[in-house]
Amino acid sequence: MGRSIPPRGPKKPLEGRYVISEFEIATGRPLGEHTTKYIDHCSYLMRDQIPISAREWREKRGAPEISFVSDRDKELVWKAVTAVFSFDTNDEELKVRIYN
Repeated sequence: MGRSIPPRGPKKPLEGRYVISEFEIATGRPLGEHTTKYIDHCSYLMRDQIPISAREWREKRGAPEISFVSDRDKELVWKAVTAVFSFDTNDEELKVRIYN
């Protein structure tokens, strides 16, 4: 008889504060040692706070039948991200790319 694997529990949010200071300039994607934590935390927030019915992050012009994430939900997720991560940059355009 095989060994049974216990079911996985729910994913938990990150605790603590992390500073990200390296970025891919073209896209605003974080680089460096906390990148994996950033991606994992964002994934957790998406699963936890965004309705499963939302198919796209941005509204598609000419496609009103496709559901998208509301600006209110994006703001809530961003507040949760910035509660854990700080972005060490003075480049305002880069900050906009990180947010989007």
